[in-house]
Amino acid sequence: MCHMRKRLGIVFLIIAALISGCSSVPQETGTETATDKTNPNAENATPKAEEATSNGESATSNGEKATPSAEEAASNEEGKSSKSTFKDVTGTEISVDLPVEKVACLTEICVDALVELGLKPAAVTAGGLAPEPEFFGEEAASLGQIGGSFFEPNLEDISLAGPDLVIGLEGTHEGLREGLAGIAPLYIVQPKSMQESIEFLQHMGQLTGRVTEAEAAEKRLLDKFNYYKEHSPKDKTALVMYGSDVNFGIDTAGSLVGSVLAEVTEYPWPAPEADGGHQAGGMAYSLEKVLENNPDYIFVETFTFSPDSQPLSEQFKTNPLWSRLRAVKNGQVHEMRTSIWASGRGTRSLGIILDEAMSIMYPELYKKAVE
Repeated sequence: MCHMRKRLGIVFLIIAALISGCSSVPQETGTETATDKTNPNAENATPKAEEATSNGESATSNGEKATPSAEEAASNEEGKSSKSTFKDVTGTEISVDLPVEKVACLTEICVDALVELGLKPAAVTAGGLAPEPEFFGEEAASLGQIGGSFFEPNLEDISLAGPDLVIGLEGTHEGLREGLAGIAPLYIVQPKSMQESIEFLQHMGQLTGRVTEAEAAEKRLLDKFNYYKEHSPKDKTALVMYGSDVNFGIDTAGSLVGSVLAEVTEYPWPAPEADGGHQAGGMAYSLEKVLENNPDYIFVETFTFSPDSQPLSEQFKTNPLWSRLRAVKNGQVHEMRTSIWASGRGTRSLGIILDEAMSIMYPELYKKAVE
């Protein structure tokens, strides 16, 4: 048992670092009060999805929403670039020339935001959102590639991309700041809710001069979310589970994806008192506990660390409890795209998650939504 607990702890530490998304709204004064989603002692303060919307209107945060500084708003009569100065989630002050034109992405919400703005990243890490058809598809091969590992990306590759700004993940990439000092500012982010994902998009729109595109993307997501929320019968239970092996975790209603699904269907998995998964609201779980609520639908995010890794749902087939689950009996266990469901966390990813979940649980409602 001790060995199994140690193994479980190691697996979740790896998962936490590898796939947490990232964003938090910078402020002109003070530091965003976001806490590390992978920290077991982090405050569980994820806003519910409805806090992000009000009758389909744009989201606003509980704190001050990031707005352009006087330097950003003022045009420079001498032809020099204006600047934006803000603090990221770590409290580090960042100053960039506007508009930001080239962005290197060390985390996937960066890729998500740039797609929404109609921009291409200067460079991306391997195995993320970029190759997905809703993002860059085959064009992803033409993007600059950042080698090395997720924890230690190759600084030379970043430098070759010539970025104006590098976006990284809290709890993983802060240590790169010194090495990037002569290359580009490092903007560390960490989102906790749909609201913060929207606000990160808004801020990127300001920095890149793509405010109109950001507003359009925000509206697309909120229109979709509010339609499903208003029209869904919410009479089916769902669960999102994740892992690389049978030591797994779930996204509770306190997680980003769980909180969104909880607004459009029954999601009976309360937020934990302390965060213990790959994002805020994630927690280690057991099939015994899953069987207590016995969901109608199970959405699975499998993390693979080797070419011969099996889908998580396949690994569970040897466990007799697995076959007792209603979703398993009815053929309603669905392996989802981990790059989007677990790593994306931006506005486009959230829209895809909503569509995919609703097309499975409420196909008629989904058809009406996309007509």
